[in-house]
Amino acid sequence: MYLIIKKTNYGHGVEPSFNVVGTSDYDQGANELLAAHMTINKKNKNVEFKIVNFDKPLKLTKEVEVKSNGATTRV
Repeated sequence: MYLIIKKTNYGHGVEPSFNVVGTSDYDQGANELLAAHMTINKKNKNVEFKIVNFDKPLKLTKEVEVKSNGATTRV
């Protein structure tokens, strides 16, 4: 699955916001959605769009230990 992510920059020290504005099950559809969103918002310089491939979720295979000094080691 591909997600179309919209990033809105506010400036003035305010953190940007991120929203999922579309999804597609195939690459071509995601690119078409991306192009459509970019066309609709081309005058708004505070908005960016990206495609994220969400097919493979992160799977942790080893535990990680965080020490008091902030260092990490595998367990």
